[in-house]
Amino acid sequence: MTSRAARQVRSFLGERLRALRKQRGLSQERLGHRSDLSGKFIGEVERGEKSISIDSLYRVAVALDVPLATLTDVRLDGGRSVNDREAEKIFALVTARRRPDEIRKAYDVLRALFGKAS
Repeated sequence: MTSRAARQVRSFLGERLRALRKQRGLSQERLGHRSDLSGKFIGEVERGEKSISIDSLYRVAVALDVPLATLTDVRLDGGRSVNDREAEKIFALVTARRRPDEIRKAYDVLRALFGKAS
């Protein structure tokens, strides 16, 4: 992986972490406390300034109550930028805690817009 790609992944991970943290109404300090990390470190990761170990990332995923893959699924296919803010907004909206009927409605709308899932 090139240095540029590593920076993009770090930036994407930070943006995703920030979106999930805010979605759950947590401060950086509170998320740090829940994951046994410092709030300052959480902020540095969110800004893409620091890398995070897989062990710490796992603790953050547990603290956010999301699968580890939710934080790490970075797909660079189709020439799309990992910094796509609109995609992040959609991701944050969809991953919020929702009732089953809300999830089904969202799925139906997305399927109508983009066609049948493969």
